[in-house]
Amino acid sequence: MSKNSNRPRVYDAVLGGQEKAPPGAVVLGGLEGIKRRLTNPVVEQKIAALEEALKYGDAGLELVILALEDKLWKVRQAAYLLLVNKQDYVVQQALQEYQKSSRYDVFVAMGRTGGISDVDTLMESLENEQNTATTKLVDYTLGLVNTNEGKDRIRHYLFNGTQIQRNYAALYFKRKGVKDILIEAVRQGCIDRVQAFSK
Repeated sequence: MSKNSNRPRVYDAVLGGQEKAPPGAVVLGGLEGIKRRLTNPVVEQKIAALEEALKYGDAGLELVILALEDKLWKVRQAAYLLLVNKQDYVVQQALQEYQKSSRYDVFVAMGRTGGISDVDTLMESLENEQNTATTKLVDYTLGLVNTNEGKDRIRHYLFNGTQIQRNYAALYFKRKGVKDILIEAVRQGCIDRVQAFSK
């Protein structure tokens, strides 16, 4: 007869943080479970793991900081948002490095993805950070938006945004040669004729 062992086997479920889980085992939680979920290719799973990691003190915080270097920009952005209000010195240093190195990459990725939340983030940046570097970066990355939902969201800002948001939305449609939307925006008083049709 085989000896009954409390050690996990290949197909056992393991309560995370108790024992090192063998490959292929189901992990129920703890830091070990979070580490496993962070290796999952599904973005939503990785983000959920990051949110849970913060419950585990410094070790969990370290996992979130490491996620600032993840290959997926949505995961990096989620990690950033989880850390942005933390006042720890180590966190603030990591965020400064992240902002220096990845803002361009993040904005370009948002422009290429072209989702509603991506366009919202770009437009909010125009409103909240009115400096030349931001406006040039947003102008460039808005030009990368090529999805129907992204175009519709930029159209929303053309008719409903603040003045600076309407200006950049108008530039987007002018560069794309979409005159009917610009004509409608002029007719409704959202932009003037010079914004819509000047070279």
